[in-house]
Amino acid sequence: MEIGINKKEHKHKGQLGGRADNSSNLKRINLALQGGGSHGAFAWGVLDRLLEDDCIDFDGISATSVGAVNATVLAYGLAVGGRARARHALADIWRRVANLALLSPLQPTALDRLTGNQSLETSPAFVLFDIITRLFSPYQLNPFNIHPLRSILCEYGGL
Repeated sequence: MEIGINKKEHKHKGQLGGRADNSSNLKRINLALQGGGSHGAFAWGVLDRLLEDDCIDFDGISATSVGAVNATVLAYGLAVGGRARARHALADIWRRVANLALLSPLQPTALDRLTGNQSLETSPAFVLFDIITRLFSPYQLNPFNIHPLRSILCEYGGL
């Protein structure tokens, strides 16, 4: 998924990041954000740091999978409230994703927690989930088309 913003129509002085064109110290960058769950969380931290730096502005963003989630929320935040709103929106979405994960049956067992084992390889729920996902397609496992992230993402840009 690629996100493009028409800079001439953008309400923040022409840049995605909301800075004026005449700043001589401004470093304009393009971002390519990759997919892969934990990569998205890592990219959030990188984006947060980039948003803190007033000398960096964003010309464009290209992204896939969870990177597209970050890109959409970043663009939304910049469009509605600048850098501070973008940082807040990214923190909010990742906090909400983490809260969804608390409800997952894929959790370490009590024994794993006691022994400090961070792997899910011995978790009965994970082993069962792994077997089931190898035998059935996502469409068979989700006939009602339930997507926990949909309600969260709809708040950011009307996805």
